[in-house]
Amino acid sequence: MVQIGWPDRIVLLDPYHLDLTLLAPLFSSSGRALFHAAQGDLELLEEAVGVRPTKLFDTQVAGQLLGYSTPSLAYMVQKYVGVSLDKSLQRTDWTVRPLSAPVHHYAASDVAHLHELVEKISAEIEALHRREWLESENEAVRTQPFTTTPLDELWWRLNRATGIPSGRQLGAQRLAILRDERARKRNKPLSHILTDDALVSLASKPPATVREFKNHKGCANIPDPFAQEIMTLLALAKDESPGELRRLPSGTLDPELEPLVNVLAAVAAQRALDLTLDFKILATRKDITDFVMGQPSRLDVQWRQDILGHELSQIIAGEAFIGVANQRVVISTPER
Repeated sequence: MVQIGWPDRIVLLDPYHLDLTLLAPLFSSSGRALFHAAQGDLELLEEAVGVRPTKLFDTQVAGQLLGYSTPSLAYMVQKYVGVSLDKSLQRTDWTVRPLSAPVHHYAASDVAHLHELVEKISAEIEALHRREWLESENEAVRTQPFTTTPLDELWWRLNRATGIPSGRQLGAQRLAILRDERARKRNKPLSHILTDDALVSLASKPPATVREFKNHKGCANIPDPFAQEIMTLLALAKDESPGELRRLPSGTLDPELEPLVNVLAAVAAQRALDLTLDFKILATRKDITDFVMGQPSRLDVQWRQDILGHELSQIIAGEAFIGVANQRVVISTPER
């Protein structure tokens, strides 16, 4: 189901009965497309429609720039619009026809409040002088390359993939494949099935019971049958030969640089706290690892360079030093 909303109306389009390429002129126009967590949706829409929007506003990205940790649409709408979205039908099987009236209403609710949400978030972004940051991040989302990744390499794209213990990486590989298959079957973004953080946590420390499973971050609402399926998959991966494992490519972090990355990650986390930013939008561990290794990184983006990258470069060069004051990580430079 594709939902399109204007301030005065909402249209639901069924891809089983309509040719979605008819939407190409709309997405190619000068209008701005409003999304929440656009990354997964854009890939599906480009495949179905053939084009991407020329302009984009992602309310999840805006929320991260305001300090919310990968906020859900329901959270943002409740906070800024004062409306509670009913998510009881979140796990609807969208392949079943006909779809019921409650399901249609649920689908429409996902776009019903976006215009008001964007208006209110934009005002807060402007007040913090972060409009250029948001425009930069929206454009990065809009233009991100979509490439077909071999199934056994999907786990390479996980945040913190390098932190998964060597004996648990096959489980991560298999779980990433399972997540991808489930997302495609349900026509959902990967994060709606299982977040990267949850996947890494489960693979790194496989739970033995459903209760242990639900204690992992982001796993409390996973249905018990799916939880059991994941636990079985991870248990089998632990006991089988690692010959199936598609190892991370060469060029991964030298173990001797691991302490440096840890220290720089602490600096990045402190800067995110100081600026009230979600640390994942400022710099992930992978961003910092790439930066230390001299590879292209999100830290090359101008706004990140201004508030973090330059400082990290000074630390690496020995031109600035890390200390602690009032229980905060602080950076100082020697007096000339």
